[in-house]
Parts: sequence; C-alpha cells; structure tokens
Amino acid sequence: MGQEIFLAGSDSLKLTRAARRDPDLLLVPAERAHLSADQGPLDLGALRASLPEGLGELSPAHPLELTFFSRGARSESASIRSRSLLSALPESSFLEVIHADGTPWDYVGSGSLRLFVEAPGLSLLRMEQCLSGLVKRGALTKNAAFFRLLTFPMEACGLYARDPDNPAFGECAFELDPVATPDELVAFLAEATRIRGLERARRAAELVQGGSGSPEETLLSFAFKLDFALGGIETPAFLENEPIVWPEEVRGLIEHERMRPDFYWPKHGTASEYNGKEHVSEEAFEEDQRRIRDYQTCGISVFPASYRNVKTLPALNGYLARIAHSLAKHEGADYERRVLRALSDEGALHMRRVLLSQMLPAVPSEKPGW
Repeated sequence: MGQEIFLAGSDSLKLTRAARRDPDLLLVPAERAHLSADQGPLDLGALRASLPEGLGELSPAHPLELTFFSRGARSESASIRSRSLLSALPESSFLEVIHADGTPWDYVGSGSLRLFVEAPGLSLLRMEQCLSGLVKRGALTKNAAFFRLLTFPMEACGLYARDPDNPAFGECAFELDPVATPDELVAFLAEATRIRGLERARRAAELVQGGSGSPEETLLSFAFKLDFALGGIETPAFLENEPIVWPEEVRGLIEHERMRPDFYWPKHGTASEYNGKEHVSEEAFEEDQRRIRDYQTCGISVFPASYRNVKTLPALNGYLARIAHSLAKHEGADYERRVLRALSDEGALHMRRVLLSQMLPAVPSEKPGW
C-alpha cells in the first residue's frame, strides 16, 4: 500500500524541470504506468510532508494538480485540482521521477511514494489546452498562443531547462540531456486520440527541432525556419549544436579540437552562434578570435549574436538579413530578395513582432561561455 501520484499541468512541468536540473534525480520512462495505477484515497497530510520542495503546500489557495484515470478516483479535496484522463493514452504517456542512487522517496505515510510526471507529448497537449483557454478569454491571440506553445517542446528536446519556480525570470540550467526527441513527440501525438488540442499540438510538434541550447536559440531557430507568413526567413535545413567534423587538410591549422556551432548550414558554409552574454573580458575576446579564425580556415562564415541582436525587431531583422546574405551565395540572389521583402512586409513584420513577444526571455540567458 502506498501512493502513486501522477502530477498534471504546471505542477508536472515544475517537477520535470527540477528533475532535469538536479543530478540526484532521474526521469525514466514509465511505460503503461497509468494502466496499472493504484489510485486509492490520498493521504494529504503525508503528501504535504513528503513531496519535493515547491510542491508540498497543498492548500485550497495552492492546490496540487493531479491526473486521475477514472471519475471515481478523483479527489474531492479543495487542496487538489483533479484532472481526469479517460481516453486511451499511448503507453509512453508518463515518466517516473526517481533518485539516481535508487533510494525511495521519504514518505511519512503507509507504504511507499511514487511520483510520475507527464511525458513531453502529453505535457504539450496540456499546454495547448491551457493556452487555448487564454485565447478564449481574450488574454492571448491565436498566433501568440501558438508561438508560446512552440517553446515547450523545444525546451524538452533541447539542452536547457527553465527555472521550475520562476520560468519567466529565473535562471536557466544548460548543457542538460533532452527528455524527448522530435520524432518521439510526433509519434506520441500520432498515436494519441480523442484528447482536446491534438490538432495544434501536432502542428507544433512538426516544427520542433532537437538541440536548442537556450531560450534565445529557440527564438532564432524559429526565426530561421518558419515560413515568411509566420515571420521567419525560410532558411534551408540546418543543424543545431552538432559538432563540426574538421576537414583533414586543415587539422594542423586549427586551434580547437572540437567546435559545436549553435546553428550550422554545412552546404552553405555558414554558422550562427548565440553567445549568451556580451564577451567583454580580454580572455573572452581572444577566445572569440580563435574561434573565428578556425571557422575561416575551414571556409565557414560565422555570425556571432548576443541578446542585443535579438531583443528588438530592427536588431533581429538586421541579423536575419546577414544570415540570408551568406546563404544566398549558395541559394541564389532570388532567395535574398525574397527574404528582404519579407523583412519589410507589414504582415511578416507583425508576425515576427508577435514571435519576439512570446519567445524572447525577459532576462538574457547566462549561457556558459566558450
């Protein structure tokens, strides 16, 4: 006898982010866990004393959001926000949060405590449902909601996690393992049925790319790849945060054994790097120069960017124009002309402005330096 807790919505996302950031915790696949869940009566007192920090208040003012798989299992407590999931879910709908050393959760109640969070595909559906509610209430436009929705799977498939308690203004953690791949998201949503929000969640998943290293890189990724009507510049496909294989003939000339540009167009000899913060020290300046020399030795044009290059619409437009100019050496002059038209088109400008409003972090990411 014990408690199997399936966190939902914002509380699930909070614990997912906390687990990604904590080396003492692991997120492991919980295949079919919801099919065999024992959701007996909740011991609220034991939960309040045992849940991880940030989740244990359990009061009517701060209810804990939980998923139940039958109407009869739902908690009637005002301290619990019960969410019913009665549809047939894919087997990979949840992850279990466990201690890396194998020790169980400290639980003051009877038996043991197991904690489950929504897998990224299910979390994406929850976010879509929440954002659609904001659209219905007039708090967000449909486009703003869709752009905000895109940020969640990019984080899950990326190398960073926002602050669990203050995702808007808190510090990100970087160089983390992703908890999903874009292909896994697409497969999950293809299998899911009869869940509200599937259409827009599937549309978002199709645009997701793995490897984003920060919220600003997520912004740039969509500014590069989205079509003109959505505010992007429709670049050819690119790699994100994948190591470059140096040409054999230059190995004796380069100064780094390995470099991993944030964005790289191999066929176009073009790279984009988001620095995270201004490099003002002499040491950072010299490292910047070494990296640029290595790129140039390999015939790669690199375009460094910082927060000031993405924080306003004119600055972002200027940066995108430079990338397009470099890509045009391979794509042709017509591509650059189309990009320049899109950078001045009123409709595209509006969409890019909305993109910035939803994806630009309020506080620059302090991404680790080179």
